Amino acid sequence: MVTTNCNEDSSCWYLDTECSNHITKNRDWLIDLDSSVNSRVRFADNSTILAKGIGKVLITRKDGKKAYMRDVSYVPSMKNNLLSLGQLLEKGYTMTMQQNHNAVYDFKQ
Repeated sequence: MVTTNCNEDSSCWYLDTECSNHITKNRDWLIDLDSSVNSRVRFADNSTILAKGIGKVLITRKDGKKAYMRDVSYVPSMKNNLLSLGQLLEKGYTMTMQQNHNAVYDFKQ
């Protein structure tokens, strides 16, 4: 996972190459939350926790423009927010990873 300048207030996202879905614990960030979509999130140690819905999150990109992250699972018991790099690749985003730098691009915007 990758992050910079992250603190305990849970307002940042960890970029994760291993998770298959975007996950947030912040209910206030979710737009159009569909709480009828419940699932279980499984971790590498085979433990699970309950996801209590799915929605989208409005983010501000580095260039100041707004974008939606769709299909974000609401998991209130998560400690951190996870952004699935695999899910971004599936949706057409590209990325570069170097020693001290990671960039995600949306060339459709």
